[in-house]
Amino acid sequence: MKQLNIFTIIFLTFFTKLYAYDLSNIPDTNVSYNEQNATKVHISKPKKHSKSIYRKFKDLFSDYDETWIEDIVTYPVDIFMPDEVMQATEDIVDNRNRQELASQLEQIPKQMGNDAYNMLLTTTYYHFQDISRITNEIWEDDACDPDSFEYNASKDPKEPLLYLKENDKDARGVTKNGIILPINLNFPNAFYPYASRPDGCSAEGLQDVYDLANDFSNDDEWLEEACNAHDRCYYTEGTSSKECNEKFIVEAIDSCNNISNLDTVLFMGMKNAFCGFKGLTVSSAANACAEKYFAEAQRTQKAYNQWVIKYEKAYIKAKRKMMIKLFDK
Repeated sequence: MKQLNIFTIIFLTFFTKLYAYDLSNIPDTNVSYNEQNATKVHISKPKKHSKSIYRKFKDLFSDYDETWIEDIVTYPVDIFMPDEVMQATEDIVDNRNRQELASQLEQIPKQMGNDAYNMLLTTTYYHFQDISRITNEIWEDDACDPDSFEYNASKDPKEPLLYLKENDKDARGVTKNGIILPINLNFPNAFYPYASRPDGCSAEGLQDVYDLANDFSNDDEWLEEACNAHDRCYYTEGTSSKECNEKFIVEAIDSCNNISNLDTVLFMGMKNAFCGFKGLTVSSAANACAEKYFAEAQRTQKAYNQWVIKYEKAYIKAKRKMMIKLFDK
């Protein structure tokens, strides 16, 4: 029975990619003939901007934006639908392609095991997401309370700091134009190009669970980069919370692959499994409060980017004046 379960997971891991394939990406072509030379000319029709069968099916059971009663009725049906497995498989294949693991033959055994485990936890993550969307009216206001950003121009540096060095304690990064930014009290945690420097893992709403898990096995060493990448994604203008969180769940669990083979054998895989559970915890917490925290991060980042442009202009102007004075002497 155990072998059957393992083969079932591996089968689903690779087979469900067929369902996840977007049919709208298949070009619709006609073949016509050029009357003069009778050679075949392929003419591509414009692709229709309609949703694929897969997208329509997934959205049918993943929106949960109706009334509470309607969502409660839909969820028991959704449990038996494969949309969560399909989405999880799509995310995992995308992650594998980003890391270019598919071209490394020696990675195949580790890939298959990790993909199967990742798919199990990522599918669970999407079930958690459905439950949180149905019940968010009950707990969201108490659990999700990001700090509200308010820009105050009086907190900006009074004048450009022309002699600030990159390694000075008050320096906060170097812009693309080579200008060293000072501390701005509107963005006390900023470090260019982000309005808030990535600060590792936290689990909003589930922080007590995460801290308790850390007392047993501290896996921040593996999870920290995935958490930092998630922070950077939130503070990048033009991204979406959905895009950031879909990457986060897969990368958080995938980062547990960095646990050494010795520890894997020594702890009989329990350390890897516990690390994956913590990745599921932090990503589920981030997803539960995604809309509020993402909106606040984007608003803060937009204000920060505008200040950087403003500061660069003031810096260049002040630098030019200083150079003119030096030449006049």
